[in-house]
Amino acid sequence: MSSLAWHASSGSRFVAGRPTLLIPFVLGCAILADRAQVGIATGGRGMLPLLAIVAPAAAGATVARYGARRSLGFLATPAFVLGVSPYLALTLLLPVLGVMFNAFPERTLLSLTEGTTALSFLVIGAALSSGYRRCWSRWLLIAVTVQLLYSAGQAVYYSQAPGWELLTPLHEWDLSQADPLTFVQGRSSGLYFNPNVLGFWAGLAVILSWSMLSPRYRWVGVALGVLTLLLSQSRGAAAALLAALVCGAVLSIAGGGFFSGRIFKGIFVFALAITAALSIAALIVPAGLLGDRFGALFSVWSEGPRADPNLAARLDLWEAVTALNAVYPWGTLGPPEYVLGNAVDNAWFRAFSQGSILYVATLAMLLVAGFFISPYRHGFALRLVTILIAVAGFTQTPFAYPAIVLFWVLLGGGLASVVAVPGRADTDAVAAIHKSRGHVGSTQAPPPVRERAAQHAWRETISSRRADGIEIPGARNGKGNTDLSV
Repeated sequence: MSSLAWHASSGSRFVAGRPTLLIPFVLGCAILADRAQVGIATGGRGMLPLLAIVAPAAAGATVARYGARRSLGFLATPAFVLGVSPYLALTLLLPVLGVMFNAFPERTLLSLTEGTTALSFLVIGAALSSGYRRCWSRWLLIAVTVQLLYSAGQAVYYSQAPGWELLTPLHEWDLSQADPLTFVQGRSSGLYFNPNVLGFWAGLAVILSWSMLSPRYRWVGVALGVLTLLLSQSRGAAAALLAALVCGAVLSIAGGGFFSGRIFKGIFVFALAITAALSIAALIVPAGLLGDRFGALFSVWSEGPRADPNLAARLDLWEAVTALNAVYPWGTLGPPEYVLGNAVDNAWFRAFSQGSILYVATLAMLLVAGFFISPYRHGFALRLVTILIAVAGFTQTPFAYPAIVLFWVLLGGGLASVVAVPGRADTDAVAAIHKSRGHVGSTQAPPPVRERAAQHAWRETISSRRADGIEIPGARNGKGNTDLSV
């Protein structure tokens, strides 16, 4: 019996077999991974993220607790085999080939953890595929709030606003945790060490708040996410979020949302949230700083990419990456940063420099697979996150950021939904209703309790599916007017 049917028949708030505790673990990894590192003598930075160790252990515990069929069944799906596994395979293989054929030091094998971590969170995501939105709501709002509060504290410290001296211990903690060669100061970076990483998290926070929080708290989560994005001053993340939201509006209109008024409600909520975020940001960030930084985007639009010194420097680096391909026609195999001596702030160019056009192709296949997986309870969020990653990847390297675990979790849930028989969740809910009416089993809860729980589960299924643009036959529109006689 599925978790939905169990929920329907028991009426309990937390369903046995539903991995509710994995949700705070995932969100904790997404925001705290940069702060949890151990020192090891490798000859390089000498730091190993604990996430590289904890994630496989958590995946193993997930399989042991929830079973291989539920947690690993997605490995046999065509979507995983054709769309996801080629990227993961190259991510795991290329560093090994770099050591074998291009004389990369053994310490670069630590980059294998990017692949093992991704696979681990795919497994966790598969186990979480049956979780309702309300299972995420509380923890998601807490994570967004914690990240914002820390970012706001950094902004107050950097601007030396009243009371900034009280935040000196937090700044000293940042300095003690960060690599002095990569730590970016002067802009809020939150619990990360780079403002662009914070900006990417903020984009994820806006999308997940919109798609997973209840309508009552949705605009709050969106406002907090937008405010975090403004504090990071990450223009690449802002452009990527805008592209994702435009794509979401198009998908909503294509699914009939325009005529139902849902698109207008969404525009109103976003306008309210952005207005609130801008008002608060104006009180924290020095006057004119946000306007000057984001205003540079208009200069780039009118005068060309060389109008912004930051973007011009990146263009020069990307040209160097292209020239590197003449020396390494099959890619560097190992991490290209080791050869270039600098970070490649472009996920697409980084993939090209490491594994040539083949690695770029597998990255594109991965994102295409994420965009087209359906039906899935969180399919709409997965599509928007995929767009966010694809666009942000032109100026950032999202797959190296801790918050990318949320993408892998959503993707794992989507792949697991492919394993399930279409409509199974709906059928289980209906079966639970009829079973409760038939008074089967003396150990079950009283019929009225079971039936109310079954109806609640069925309504939540309908709500989740409609949010993803999927209509269920026999379900009428209107709150409290759901047809259960199917």
